[in-house]
Amino acid sequence: MTRRNPRLRPGRLLAQAATYVVAAVLALVYLAPLYLVLLTSLKSSTEAQTMSFSLPRSWHLDNYRTVIETGNAFQALLNSVVISVAVTLGTVLACSMAAFVIARRPGRVTGGVYSYLLTGLIAPFAFIPAIRLLQEIGLGGSYLGLILTDVAVQIPFITLIYVGFIRQLPREIDEAALLDGAGSLRLFFTIIFPLLRPVSSTALILVFTYAWNEFQNVLFLIPDSDRWTLPMTVFTFQSTHSFDYSLVCADLVLTMLPVVAVYLTAQKYIVNGMVAGAVKA
Repeated sequence: MTRRNPRLRPGRLLAQAATYVVAAVLALVYLAPLYLVLLTSLKSSTEAQTMSFSLPRSWHLDNYRTVIETGNAFQALLNSVVISVAVTLGTVLACSMAAFVIARRPGRVTGGVYSYLLTGLIAPFAFIPAIRLLQEIGLGGSYLGLILTDVAVQIPFITLIYVGFIRQLPREIDEAALLDGAGSLRLFFTIIFPLLRPVSSTALILVFTYAWNEFQNVLFLIPDSDRWTLPMTVFTFQSTHSFDYSLVCADLVLTMLPVVAVYLTAQKYIVNGMVAGAVKA
């Protein structure tokens, strides 16, 4: 009796078709707003008020020049780079070291910290206590206060990713290094941390994307507009009663380009790192 090819079964073909349909719908859901923003950024101020998918009557590439010249774009870009890099490096360093202690020294204290981090994944961020605390320690309205806040927000999730990855590393590596006379810091930075490259790549991309796109923390913690990041510059094009949506959308496009380029270039590292750190201990 001849076997039927499983790939030709109607049920399998139907499942594949359903998968493609769902993928197409999800792509449309995500791409349609981006397409709308791009179109609006090339329209006149009057046309942009309708926020429609129709093509512009005339293409206004000068919107981007206006954004760059009047929107304080270069200073905002510098602010975004400084804050995003500082938040990314601080988060990766703090979370990897904390995860190493949690994974390698199980006990009541580390177990309690681990449970606390799990709680931090669902606990909402409270702005008023954060603002008050930063004012009390003299960091209100400063870059450092914003950076420390962003790092604190990212610690629970990124630490748990590192913990899952480190627990897969054999303990014999630690024992061999300790027998050779390495201390805890030397063990971590010379032996363990280089082995964390896959999950560190994921953490770098996720945290950088978060820090670059952050809006709420900057809005509430940085009152000085000269210190605002690129996502915050949309307020530059606000009139008395409404936004100039053509300039706002042009500003959004310029803001999205760096992080979209980084994400598309490094998306394979995100998937690999998430899978590598997702093993249940």
